[in-house]
Amino acid sequence: MKPFIAALGAVVCLTAVVASHPASSVGETVRLLWRDPGAVASRDLYWGSGSEARVPKPPFTFVSENLTGTKPKINVTDAASVPWSVKFATVRPGDNEVHSEIAASRLVWALGYFVDENYFVKEGRIEGVKGLKRAAEVVGADGAFRVARFERRNPEAQEAGNWDIEENRFKGTRELSGLQTLMMLLGNWDYTLGNTVALRLPLANGDVEERYLVSDLGSTFGRMRGGAKLAPSRWNLEEFSHTKYLNGLVLGRLEFNTPLLGAKPLSIPIEHARWVAAMISQLTDAQIRQAFEASGASADDIAAFSVEVRKRITDLQAALGKNPTALQ
Repeated sequence: MKPFIAALGAVVCLTAVVASHPASSVGETVRLLWRDPGAVASRDLYWGSGSEARVPKPPFTFVSENLTGTKPKINVTDAASVPWSVKFATVRPGDNEVHSEIAASRLVWALGYFVDENYFVKEGRIEGVKGLKRAAEVVGADGAFRVARFERRNPEAQEAGNWDIEENRFKGTRELSGLQTLMMLLGNWDYTLGNTVALRLPLANGDVEERYLVSDLGSTFGRMRGGAKLAPSRWNLEEFSHTKYLNGLVLGRLEFNTPLLGAKPLSIPIEHARWVAAMISQLTDAQIRQAFEASGASADDIAAFSVEVRKRITDLQAALGKNPTALQ
């Protein structure tokens, strides 16, 4: 078993969904939601876009506690002075986002969407820990911890604000429909604006690339919102496996069982659904397993969640009524 889990950074591929200033302008901003991942079946979902060389390197040194969001997080630096945001598994199983966030990120990255680079660390120690509040329940006084997601971001990246997953500059494109389909397939229900971000990265030619991503994928692999007295969940195999996520074709559109943000179930044009289904259907069983192996999940969970993801892909194919891999 590999000791650490690798990165899911931005992808360098062939084509992109772009909105930008005129090509003749100086300092052009190119805005991207997606890049063509090429041959999906050849992608490494264990290391993603990173490598073993980029994993967090102990010893880790405490910088500050991060009290944003709801999960225990600490900012640290590693032996190579790389800054990391560390999210920990909580003492309450239903609040654990470590495995779900890493596995979901791998699958989203596989199809050409942008994600944060993150790794699983089974256990370790953080030097100089002091004054902890929320993280005190999972990090010992001596800095010892278990089950964590380490996340790094390009130091040159500047946040350009948050964006709405339904109302944004990419509305009406198949690429946005594809991302929304992935969120439904993975059971992602947490769409506060703080969980999306646009990152601006300078390019060598003086232009700027603005990448749009869902920056927190921890609320996945459970039950979506909706239903009387039914709370959403994350990393819950029973609820993920028993949750219906597709209604089928309705008036020429693919309709899902729940909304993303609004009151009505999400639906997308059938041609958009066929486009994303053609990509996701290329994922092999081995790749899906890699995503869950990367998350540090148990052998039983790796096997069971992999089966459920494959079942959801099969359900998507069946809803479209033909083999989407044959559709262009």
